[in-house]
Amino acid sequence: MKIAVYCSARPGLPDEVAADARRLGKWIGENGHTLVYGGLANGLMDEVATATARAGGKVIGVVPQSRVNRQHPDNTVNIAVNSLHERKEIMEENADLFVALDGGFGTLDEVMSALATMTFFDDPKPIHLLNRRGLYEPLRAMLAEMADRHLASPEVATRLQLHPDIESLIKAIEP
Repeated sequence: MKIAVYCSARPGLPDEVAADARRLGKWIGENGHTLVYGGLANGLMDEVATATARAGGKVIGVVPQSRVNRQHPDNTVNIAVNSLHERKEIMEENADLFVALDGGFGTLDEVMSALATMTFFDDPKPIHLLNRRGLYEPLRAMLAEMADRHLASPEVATRLQLHPDIESLIKAIEP
């Protein structure tokens, strides 16, 4: 299974956040899965890629040309792209399911892109979000409000599966 992971590239995040990225990466590698991610050796991307590679998993990095000097050394495959739009498209095409760990507006952009693509093409690829301390609750509320106003189908929000901790997220994605 190819698992796209969206997450923060920021340094200095709390240890519990980094530990969850390592836990997910280790699970991906130990179970013979492939990581598909943004390809950089920064923040949580670094943690999940290193853990996946150390556990024997394949690591596919989708790396913007402008950041090629920061690509992760453990990437099994590097796919160079020219734009963030192309990066999201390549990640979506190369994943069987999506996971979002802690992240900022870049992670949110990737999640929303995957959600829009999966909804538009009626593609049942699951999207799982680590909802640590309610990080993604406002997103769930916004989608519910859009459904209430008939701006979005109520089913759209159900495509996002929120999990309070990394163990419940991993359990949900286990085949």
